[in-house]
Amino acid sequence: MGESQPPAVAPDAGSTGSTRWNFNHVAALVLVLLAVALLVAIPYQIAEPERLFGRALSALSPAFYPRLVFGALLVIALAYLAISGRLHELNLFGEIDGHAWLNIGVTLACVVAYAFALPVLGFVPAGIALMLVLTVLYGNRNHYLTVAVSVLAPLLIYYGATRLLLVSLPESRLF
Repeated sequence: MGESQPPAVAPDAGSTGSTRWNFNHVAALVLVLLAVALLVAIPYQIAEPERLFGRALSALSPAFYPRLVFGALLVIALAYLAISGRLHELNLFGEIDGHAWLNIGVTLACVVAYAFALPVLGFVPAGIALMLVLTVLYGNRNHYLTVAVSVLAPLLIYYGATRLLLVSLPESRLF
């Protein structure tokens, strides 16, 4: 007695029982198309390394991890597409204020700048710069924490990728 039940989701007016397209369908389909495009682009964007006396210098192909990540993205996006008909959520993008759109634009600009800085600066300095800018943009005002995370995260990723996973990353004179 007195227990409140969650409101049931009412069927759409005029629905014939078939699943209507919603925001989740579109997002899932975009992710599927993106994953397929990235998987198709791998052979054209990732060069095979030079061979020394006919032997590869690395045990893994440079395309292994991108294939693994984009393949996982495709599987997850297909699962998302399969269940998206049962998801009844409102598209709240119309309610985002101007400051949030500015944050999205600045973040995209930072990621593009990071991509152009990678070959010049290397992974670690470019990663430190990106993390410094984004953590300040998103409101972290603890400067000690900002510097610590911005320096340690790229270093840990760099050493984990290069020493443990044996993946080469863009380097500079320092790293």
